[in-house]
Amino acid sequence: MDDVTRRTFIAGGAGAVALLAVGGTAKYAFGSDQMLRPPGGQNEDTLIANCIKCDRCWTVCPLKCVVPANMNDGLLNSRTPKLDFHKGYCDFCVDANDGKPLCRANCPTGALGSFDPDTEWIGAAVLDTELCLAYGVARSCMRCIEGCPFDAIVADEYGRPVVDTEKCNGCGYCEFICPSNTYRTYSGSTKRAIVVEPSEISRTEFVEGNPIEAKGGQA
Repeated sequence: MDDVTRRTFIAGGAGAVALLAVGGTAKYAFGSDQMLRPPGGQNEDTLIANCIKCDRCWTVCPLKCVVPANMNDGLLNSRTPKLDFHKGYCDFCVDANDGKPLCRANCPTGALGSFDPDTEWIGAAVLDTELCLAYGVARSCMRCIEGCPFDAIVADEYGRPVVDTEKCNGCGYCEFICPSNTYRTYSGSTKRAIVVEPSEISRTEFVEGNPIEAKGGQA
């Protein structure tokens, strides 16, 4: 490391320590929102403790939904893997040699643990009917219904999408293809009508428990 780089690094570290010391500590260190993690990264403590920020997980993601977190996500989260379903979606790709998702297969430390898409969730899709085109003037929009690989989005009696929370595992395909923020750019919002929110609960626990409280989904 040359002198300039070393001085920059030390100055950055000193700045971070100063910010932690003068308030806003929790938000600066951890961020303000729960992170949406790749398959096997749902245990935050395990991921943060083991992730060495080597970037392998997001560089091998074939659909580019795994991205590095930034400083806005908190100091401790920065450069750890998170999911961005505006860039792609998760198809639980499998490494031919060991049967693991590519992000997990290329993680050298075990920060991304075991994950079974049939019994565990990345998260849960949540629909905002105020933003959804199918609930407004463009009632013909059925992209999430037609495209969901888990048949977790069904049509109600009016042909509008409803999330089946027992089937949804948070792959993000619905959020990726949702056109609502393209058609509603006048509002200034980048939020799409259907988004995936993080979840640490297994499908078994959800089926045996309360689906609304367990996953934050819809009735």
